[in-house]
Amino acid sequence: MDPRSLLLVRHGQASFGKQDYDQLSPSGHRQARLLGADLARRGLRPDRIVCGGMKRHAQTVAEIVVGAEWEDLETEVDGRWNELDHVDVIQAYRPAYRHNLLLKADMVRTLRPRAAFESMFEQALRRWAGGQHDADYRESFGAFRERVDAAFDATVEATTGRTLVVTSAGCVSQIAARLTAAGSLDAWKEFALSISNTSVSRVALGKERARLQTFNEVSHLDAAGLVTLR
Repeated sequence: MDPRSLLLVRHGQASFGKQDYDQLSPSGHRQARLLGADLARRGLRPDRIVCGGMKRHAQTVAEIVVGAEWEDLETEVDGRWNELDHVDVIQAYRPAYRHNLLLKADMVRTLRPRAAFESMFEQALRRWAGGQHDADYRESFGAFRERVDAAFDATVEATTGRTLVVTSAGCVSQIAARLTAAGSLDAWKEFALSISNTSVSRVALGKERARLQTFNEVSHLDAAGLVTLR
C-alpha cells in the first residue's frame, strides 16, 4: 500500500425484504467479520476508521473490528458517506410502491422476487440518475454526487496514513467514477450495479492526485461462498 491511502468498503449484506432493511443480515455479519480477519492477515491495519451514519455501516465496522481484533481503534461517523435514499428512488419511479405490500406482491407474483426487484431497482436508478426528474426526489442525483465528493475530499484531507471507510455501493461507485472516468454517469451506473457486499476498493493518495488501484475486491468471501450484490 502507498503511504497515504483509503480502503473503501461497501457494508455487509443488508436485510432485504425485512421491515427494517437498514441492518445486516446473518450473511452480512459473517461477510464483515471475514473481511476484518483478512485485513488483519494481510497487515492492512488502518490508522483511522470513518463510516456513514447508517446502522448497516456501524454494524459492518463492529464486525470488521472483531474479525481483525483491532480493539483500540475508534470510528468517526460522517453522514455524508450515507447511501442514496433507495426508498425515495423507488417510490418516485413507481408512486404506487409507497404501499410496501403492493411492492412485495408485485415481486412475489413474478415467482423470482429478488431478480424482479433487481430489475425494477435498476430502472429506478436510471431514472433518478438521468436528471430529467430531479424535482421528484428528496435528494437529486447531482446533490448526492456533490455530497459524496465532499465526504471524499474531507476524508482525503484528514488522512495522513491509511483510512478505512465503510459506506455504501452508490458512494463507492461515485468515487470510482470520479477517479477513473471524470465522473461519467455511465461509469457510475456500471460500478453501482456490480459492486459486492464488503468489497474493498483501494485508493492511493499521491501528492498530485488520488488514483483508484483496485475495485470490488472480494477474495475474503470466495472460500465461504458469500459473495452477494444485494
